[in-house]
Amino acid sequence: MKFAITRPQGKGEALATELEKKGVLALCTPALKLNSVEVSQAQLIEVCEAEILIFISQDAVLNFAVQLEKFAMTLPASNHVLAVGQQTAEAIQHHFARSATVPTKQDSEGLVALPELQHVEQARVALIKGRGGRAHIAKTLKSRQAILNSCCVYERLPAKAAADDWLDHWMEAQIDGIVVTSNAAVDAIFNCHQSALFRWLKTRHFVVVSERTAQYLKIQFKITDKQITLSDGADNQSLLMAICKLTSQQGSAMTEKNQEATTSVSNQNMEVAPDNVSHGPQAKLSKTAVVALLVALSGIGATAGLFLYDKQQEALQLAALSNLQQQNQQLQVDLNNALAALNQLQSQWPQQKQAIANQLAEQQSQVTASLQQVLLKARQQVGGALSSELRSLARYAEFKAVSERDYLGSVMVLKRLQQALSQESGTDALLLAISSDIAKLQAQPQPNTEAVYMELAGLLSQIDSLPLKTIEKPKEAVQHNAELSTDVNDWRANLSRSWQRIRSDFLTIRQHDKPVIDPLLDAQEQQLIRSQLRSYLQQAQSAFLDGQSSVYYAALEGAEDTLSRYFKLNSAASDSLVESLKQLKRSELGTHHDVQLATPTALKEWLQ
Repeated sequence: MKFAITRPQGKGEALATELEKKGVLALCTPALKLNSVEVSQAQLIEVCEAEILIFISQDAVLNFAVQLEKFAMTLPASNHVLAVGQQTAEAIQHHFARSATVPTKQDSEGLVALPELQHVEQARVALIKGRGGRAHIAKTLKSRQAILNSCCVYERLPAKAAADDWLDHWMEAQIDGIVVTSNAAVDAIFNCHQSALFRWLKTRHFVVVSERTAQYLKIQFKITDKQITLSDGADNQSLLMAICKLTSQQGSAMTEKNQEATTSVSNQNMEVAPDNVSHGPQAKLSKTAVVALLVALSGIGATAGLFLYDKQQEALQLAALSNLQQQNQQLQVDLNNALAALNQLQSQWPQQKQAIANQLAEQQSQVTASLQQVLLKARQQVGGALSSELRSLARYAEFKAVSERDYLGSVMVLKRLQQALSQESGTDALLLAISSDIAKLQAQPQPNTEAVYMELAGLLSQIDSLPLKTIEKPKEAVQHNAELSTDVNDWRANLSRSWQRIRSDFLTIRQHDKPVIDPLLDAQEQQLIRSQLRSYLQQAQSAFLDGQSSVYYAALEGAEDTLSRYFKLNSAASDSLVESLKQLKRSELGTHHDVQLATPTALKEWLQ
């Protein structure tokens, strides 16, 4: 058998070489060509930031590596890499030095069955693929609520506008089987204009790499199961085994047919003709008489044979001439019938043309009505769950920016909205509005919130150690000895001591070096004053985080007033706190401008 390999340029030569080693002739005829698709740097950054990367083919790996190299980018080591097949995984190892997870069943169904893709709610997944092709992986991941980003890095196009040149070449080369690896290749080789070539192509044997391509051949071009051989994979080794198995099966079938033909011929040769020799009385003749008789009989036989041969040839010529006359008459009748049918068709053609035009117009109106209904349903669906999600994201981003002044939070919400619109069409104006809002929010001034907050927290920790304004009660004067002396010379001292005893019995007089003043604040009041100062500082913290400048400065004024009224200002701790409050009063809160987002209006126009 001879095979035609339709894989793209540079992918079928190795398979052809292996087939030639096995004694199978192969002809490389690329049916498709691969063109690179340009990808923006922003899209490459989003793909590299995804948690899971899925590569569909070796061409996807190669073209993605070229795109990264063009922008001097590298693939991060943090994302999890998956590959549809083993050859794709080897390409990932070669270009990125990364190991990829490969499913046991190397196709789309096997890939989505991997444990890594079972729980991907709100996970960022990037699908690196070619333009077009199956949408099974994308639909499955979206149904599992993954945040999907499809990145098309190449596209398959027919190598020629029509396949007639290929088919002529294949017919001359007596091709028996054709190796096709995708539905796009099937469409390319069946795209011929000559019906004879199309009929010849439908009689060939096809070696395919997936059940999907086999079903496509059966449904679209009525190829039977006997004409299709399914390979275990798309790699050269699997295709080689499938072709060798097919070749051996075809050879066994031809051997059985030859043995049957040989047996039939042998049986015919073994048949023996009946004995025609008759036995009679022997007669004695002279040799001369026998010779003369034989010569006479030979002459008579030759003359009679020539006469009979001429008569037979004449009869055959007459029969052939009569047969030709009958055929001519029949052809003339058929020609007359064909002319009559043609005239009838020509007369009916205007009516049929008008009927066809009316039917086409009616069908077109029906198709237009159906399309309008489908579009209406699609808009209703968009106006349902998807539109609700998009509106919620837009309102939340506006609330974060306008009400909470949380510009970074608003930017994150807008990026989530941008990802949700990545698979929708006609979103150029909306995506431009989202990008403009993101740039506007990122340009807003951001105060040094953390430093001010930590400084206020430090002041709060010093409140318990600040000294209050209190006056200590002076100590009582030292009591002199009131005992009387037995010495006569101490009569004056004894007189004074006696007077002191008498006076102490009626009056109590205490002397101090300082005037007696009770403390200004008791323990409970001191605790309340410290709590008041702490409350002012905590209020300043909250006001600073919320961007309430008037409340922030009023709280600092209250704290400063409380400090000056109730605390000693000549201590190191109090002076440090006063100086810190003055610096905090000089710090400016971030200037908040009224930010108007263009995204809600653009989204409303897109949903209409």
